[in-house]
Amino acid sequence: MLPCGKNSTGVVGLTLSQLGVFLATGILLSVVLIFVFSNDWQRTAELRSLSSDFSHLLEDCNNMFFEQSVLFQFPGKSYVYLVHLSTEYLVLSSEGSWGTDLLVTERFVVQPWPRLNNQTWTTGEELHTYLNDTYGYRGTKDDRIPAENVTQFLRDLTATIPFFAFHPFEIQIRNPVVLEKVIVYDAQDTTHEFLLLYQVS
Repeated sequence: MLPCGKNSTGVVGLTLSQLGVFLATGILLSVVLIFVFSNDWQRTAELRSLSSDFSHLLEDCNNMFFEQSVLFQFPGKSYVYLVHLSTEYLVLSSEGSWGTDLLVTERFVVQPWPRLNNQTWTTGEELHTYLNDTYGYRGTKDDRIPAENVTQFLRDLTATIPFFAFHPFEIQIRNPVVLEKVIVYDAQDTTHEFLLLYQVS
């Protein structure tokens, strides 16, 4: 028993083995953490890029001189992400690697007007038809609408702002987003520009 007690080689060997295991575990955990955070960082960067592209397209569409529409397609990704917007903000969200929420918020410089479900018009042409049916004028350059009617229409449109603030418009990723600039002319030679936002199947 005594010679065995004096032999410390086994103890030293065990200690070195444990140290090696600890080091290997630490390195492995570091690699996993780096991969996880890098993956989330890349995903957030992609969402931020998409939100920026969409916001810039809104501005470009608003700067057009004529009534015109453009399309924006949110691309499919290897992960699931959601897109919601109000008249003031765009929010893109996705689930992170550890179940955390990745959120990217973009404040619009230009205010879009999403379509309400109970709205009787969607496109710019349908908006002019709605104005004609409601007020008797299409609001075009050749059929100008009285200023007081435009004021009433603006009041109704502005009333949708709090609705979309609490119930954001959800973008269906598989369908393109239509941004359409519409110009309404009133009888006092003033133009009113609107940026309609809707989706088509």
